[in-house]
Amino acid sequence: MAVIASIIKNSSKEVVVKVAGDGAATITLGSLASADQVAGATGSQNVTIAAISSSGDLGSNLRITRGATGATGHYTFAAAPETAPTIQFNQLGFTDNLQNTQNIVVTHGATGVAVTYLVLHKQAGYAAKVEYEQYGAYDDESAVGALDIVGSPGYTP
Repeated sequence: MAVIASIIKNSSKEVVVKVAGDGAATITLGSLASADQVAGATGSQNVTIAAISSSGDLGSNLRITRGATGATGHYTFAAAPETAPTIQFNQLGFTDNLQNTQNIVVTHGATGVAVTYLVLHKQAGYAAKVEYEQYGAYDDESAVGALDIVGSPGYTP
């Protein structure tokens, strides 16, 4: 069975990707822009891995890498999916941010089929397509408090 990567959820800050099958799938950071975003408009994309969950046949294996392998790359995660590993980095107080500007490669070993879910957090490099107009002080997101008293943003004496 060939490996298939599918986006299950895609919001402005979080993406959930499902990778199923045996082989390697590359998740390119530019493909993670949601419908209301443009990738790369504000610089390079920066995506951290918040959680990983996997399951698979006996003898299957999982490797997640970012960047080139060896001295310039990073092994993010390695496991035996048959034991159904799940790790939520953010519950441990961190996310895996090493090589976070590099694409993510998920490799399932050929000895068995595996399914892996990745929860990814977009940190930078995705600009909103929506431009908000400002009609007055009530629409100013930086304005706080009432508008009709002395010291308020919209006060006119």
